[in-house]
Amino acid sequence: MKISELSTDRALDVLCELTPYVANITGDKALLDELGKKFDTKGKSVAEMYTFAAQKCAALAPVLLKAHRAEILGVLAVLNETSAEEIGKQNVGTTIKQIRELFQDRELLTFFKSWQQEEETK
Repeated sequence: MKISELSTDRALDVLCELTPYVANITGDKALLDELGKKFDTKGKSVAEMYTFAAQKCAALAPVLLKAHRAEILGVLAVLNETSAEEIGKQNVGTTIKQIRELFQDRELLTFFKSWQQEEETK
């Protein structure tokens, strides 16, 4: 489900349910440290950029998929109006599709990105 497809009342309920999960993930120092590592692309080959991206995925995947599995399942459960247990039992293809849809929900992403912008202005 996309947040923009919901009534205001339901969207507010969903955002309230999502917030603790998102806060736990975004408050992870290891995750933030890894995301903060930049790559200077000047003069780099495409192969070097792909290598950096693969290394970044290798560093982020364990943090997200092990340390924050419950949060990821919780977010997907809220957005798909089911339980985290059901998300964990479903076919991985379905889960990947749901994650892709989550990252295509511009309104939802904008809402949580606004937290970062607020923190940067303080």
